[in-house]
Amino acid sequence: MTDHKRRDGAPGGSAPHSRDRATSTALSYVLTLGITALLISGLLVAAGGTVDSQREATTREGLEVVGQQLAGRLVAADRLVAAGADEVVVRGSYPDTIAGTTYTVEVVPGDPATIALSTTSVDVRVSVSAATATPVAAASVSGGDLEIVYTGADLEVRSA
Repeated sequence: MTDHKRRDGAPGGSAPHSRDRATSTALSYVLTLGITALLISGLLVAAGGTVDSQREATTREGLEVVGQQLAGRLVAADRLVAAGADEVVVRGSYPDTIAGTTYTVEVVPGDPATIALSTTSVDVRVSVSAATATPVAAASVSGGDLEIVYTGADLEVRSA
């Protein structure tokens, strides 16, 4: 029998394929990158839904705060009218945007009057009621600096 020598000089059978080791390492590296990419994309998708729900909740809370403050000022203006004031102007400074989006304040007359706030980009709408003895005029204004004016017949919400 003939004694075969391996390429590295050691006695033995056929020469091992050095390419097999390189392929195994490259394949392992590619699989690791693929699994990592899948995990990261899954995390990004899950985080995207969480960010959207947090933005909606933050927007809703911000609108509720503005609505409550405006309702409080509307009731305060009503008390001044009830106390006999001829001219009433109550000013309030509110944010121009809430959670990065503009919003609209709509005043709906009634008993009680309703203040409806809605945003332009996020589908959020909040309603707050304000019980007043003085009639309230219908109005629709953008958020920001607002004033409540007694016109002699009713209370009107305007941009300041």
